Amino acid sequence: MGSRAATVTEIETLAPNVLQLTISFDGDGLAFMPGQWVNFRFPEGVSRAYTIASAPERPQALQLCVRVGPGKGGEALSRLQQGAPITVDGPYGSFLLPEESDRDVILIAGDTGIAPVRSIVLHMLARKDPRRIFVLYEPDRRYILYAADFDPLARSGAIVHESGRIETLIERNKRIIADGTVMACGFDRFLERVRRALEEVGVEEVISETFGPEPV
Repeated sequence: MGSRAATVTEIETLAPNVLQLTISFDGDGLAFMPGQWVNFRFPEGVSRAYTIASAPERPQALQLCVRVGPGKGGEALSRLQQGAPITVDGPYGSFLLPEESDRDVILIAGDTGIAPVRSIVLHMLARKDPRRIFVLYEPDRRYILYAADFDPLARSGAIVHESGRIETLIERNKRIIADGTVMACGFDRFLERVRRALEEVGVEEVISETFGPEPV
């Protein structure tokens, strides 16, 4: 880990108040594990933690999924332009897929919590991981992030991808969840709901990552 200079090569709007930033590195790029995040330092010095949405197989160009909130971070994002030089620290985080397991992988995400899930899914498929992959996703106001990635994978049978109210999805898939490795990511209130829903179906063990309070 350490500080690395990078360049913003693309800024894409995924949904209202949600951006994808693509940042590029010289040389070997930034090595990371799927599910991790970086500390993103804007040209004016403001820094924020952003989750990596791309797979580690592409270390030279990282995609970061960002919900634009109020305050200095949102203001810095509004001024950010393609070609801007930035710095990243990291990678950080322990939202990591257990490698020594053959159980099905159930990935539960809310809103931009789908970003690390995308990184994990793309990595598993690139490595031809034999475990079955289930993605249960509650989007924000029906803005299904990364549908262009997940929908074709679901149609091909590579993954199972369901979206809707998370309590309904957990109840519907409770038998699979009971025997799988469960990972959940999102804002605090979403994770509280996930834990209650999992407890109701008899599941207590979950690997989780919080994005903190939901921006207002």
